[in-house]
Formats: sequence, structure tokens, C-alpha cells
Amino acid sequence: MNFLYDLSATQPSPQSKFHGGGEYGEVVFFKLLEFREKVNLFFYYDSESYLNPDIFSILDHYKLPLFDIRKKSLPQIIQENSIDRAYSAMLNLNQNWPLGKLEVYTTVHGLRTIEMPFDSIIFDYEKSFKEKIKNALFMTVLKKWYLNKLKVINGRLVTDDRINVITISNHSLASINSFYPETIKKNIPVFASPTFSQLDNYKPVKESLPVEKLSDYGISEKKYFLITSAARWTKNALRAIEAFDSLISDGIANEYNLVVTGVTKADIFSCHIKNKNKIKLLGYVEREELELLNRNAYAFIYPSLNEGFGYPPIDSMSFDVPVMASGTSSIPEVCGEAALYFDPYSKSEIKNRIVQLLNNDIYELYKNACKDQYEYISNKQKEDLNKLLEYLTKEDK
Repeated sequence: MNFLYDLSATQPSPQSKFHGGGEYGEVVFFKLLEFREKVNLFFYYDSESYLNPDIFSILDHYKLPLFDIRKKSLPQIIQENSIDRAYSAMLNLNQNWPLGKLEVYTTVHGLRTIEMPFDSIIFDYEKSFKEKIKNALFMTVLKKWYLNKLKVINGRLVTDDRINVITISNHSLASINSFYPETIKKNIPVFASPTFSQLDNYKPVKESLPVEKLSDYGISEKKYFLITSAARWTKNALRAIEAFDSLISDGIANEYNLVVTGVTKADIFSCHIKNKNKIKLLGYVEREELELLNRNAYAFIYPSLNEGFGYPPIDSMSFDVPVMASGTSSIPEVCGEAALYFDPYSKSEIKNRIVQLLNNDIYELYKNACKDQYEYISNKQKEDLNKLLEYLTKEDK
């Protein structure tokens, strides 16, 4: 079988350099290499966008073909290499896929744009007056039209019988079936979304950074709360930042800092912060830096409004770092009873959970719960990653 893998799905999105779907695509890529004796592998990417240099290196090592979609169209690549089956971790139908002429597989990570199309916090994240007006219209007079449009756009992917859909959580499957009842007959398989921790043949963090490196950020071990992926409004970092800032003003949690990563526009947050010396706004950090921050945090705050799976809290649990998180979408499915949940729209409730974690008995309770939950989810992710690749490369479909 000639199998084509879409590496462009692992490359940066318009919103962020690193994103969950991209990481998922990288993990599946490295696992797929273990099946290179079973199928003939071909790959394509976009040369005008960042690609993990380790991918270039390993493709060169195994002498596997890599095509640049800027130089050769997808239909050309498929035709010239007699491709039988193709997979994309995030299928882009604008790439002119010849649906119906080969088997196409993709993973749908969730239906966030339908489940969570609006929130008032959008106006804090969007500074353009034109965009503010557009969003205001979508949320009011054009709401019905806009929601119908989103449903049509998402439906192109999940309802097309020429596309074999996979998803990553029971929540995401239920969402697909709920919005598109006709998909129930497709029996969409669910494979838990994996991370690099489930790979035996690749680890992106080559060497852990020393704890002394924390001083570069003006913080110290176990003296800060951590929030990641702050660039997108759906991650809801602003409400959590305001909650923490309010506690500092109230004289609570004064011995702690808040570290926020993935900040692309600091003014979105800084104009809301009173205690600027206690809140560290960082841009994108490399994986080894993120590992350092995760490993040494006092606690991890995950205020996301919507997740198809959600890696970050499990990453923190792997280091026995207590997690407080939104009780929405797939998050309880992934975090189980090991997280302290809150209403992500309520700053007062987020404050309440922070205060709870300052209590040593409650802190130890959730710290001790981390290990079992991480092991349970990690084992499931590893098992499902192998099932996913068996599913994708199985001859008799």
C-alpha cells in the first residue's frame, strides 16, 4: 500500500506556532515510522512554514520521500506516486483533495466553533474595531446565519462518506453525533489523543533544564501557578489572570507568582492587571522550557472554555502538580477525579479554587491523585495510539 501523510497539519496555524492538533500530528508521524515496513510511506509539507527539524532529519535518515506542496499540487503527488490511502491529522479541504479516488482518513479533534462560537471575552482579545463590529454582528443580528454557516463548514468534513473520520474523546464523538445525527451510522472510532510521552522512538525534550533556570523568569520552585496557551480567547487565560490578580490585591497568595505562556499580545492582559510584578507574561516557550515550568509549578490552572481532549493538565499531572480546571467539554473525561473543577466563566469561582489549593490538606489530596490519573490516561493513550496506527494501515478495510 502507498500511504501519504500530511505533515502540513503539524505546521503552525494562523493563531499559534504550536497547537494541540499539530502536536497530535507529530506524535502520529513518529509512531507511523514504526509501520514503514508494512506500508510505503510518502509525506508532504509546506516549505513556507515551520516544520519540526527532527522530522526533516528522520525522513532523511530513512530516505523517505517528502514533497513540497508549494512546488507540486496534492493531486499531482497522489497521481504520480499511485497513492492508495492518505491521512491528515487536520484535513484541509482547500488543498484540493481528490475525494473518492483514494481512501482519505482524518482526525476531527472537536467541534469547538459550533460548541463555543461566541463569548464576550472575544472583545478583549480582538483590538481591531472592524473585527469587534463583525463579532458583535455575529453574536446578535447575524447569529442564526453565522451558526448555520459554521454547521455547514464543519459538516463538509464529518458527513462526507468519502472521508473516514476518527476522533479523540467520547465528548467529541457525542458532539459530532449530536450536531450531525447522520454520522451515527458511520461508527466513528475514538482513540485517545496521544502525547510524546507515549512514544518509544522519539522524545522532544532531550535534557531537562536545571531548576536554577527559573531565576531567568524571576520565579522559584513551587512558588508560582502556571497557565499555558494564552494566545487564543477560547483558552480563557484572561479570566484566570484577573482572578489571580484580584487575590493578590486582597492580600491572598502574595508569596506566589502567576506564570502565563503563549502570550502573543501582552497588552490584552497587562491593561487588566494591577499587580504586574506578580504576573509573568511569557511568549511561546520551547518544549524544554515548558517542561521546566510544568515540573516546578505549585499548581496548574486550566481555564479553557472548550477542548476536544486537552493535553496540558495531564502533562502537569505527570509531574505530580495539582490541577484546577474548567469542568467543561472533554476536560472531566481526561482529568477524572484528579482535578479541582470550576466554572470557567466565573472569576469568583476560579479565585475560590486557587484559595482551596493554598490549603495544605487539599493540595496534598490533589497532588496524590495526579499519579494514578496520569498513569491511567497515559496507558490508554499509548494503547490507543497503537490501535490508531493499526487502523490506519490495515489492508482489508
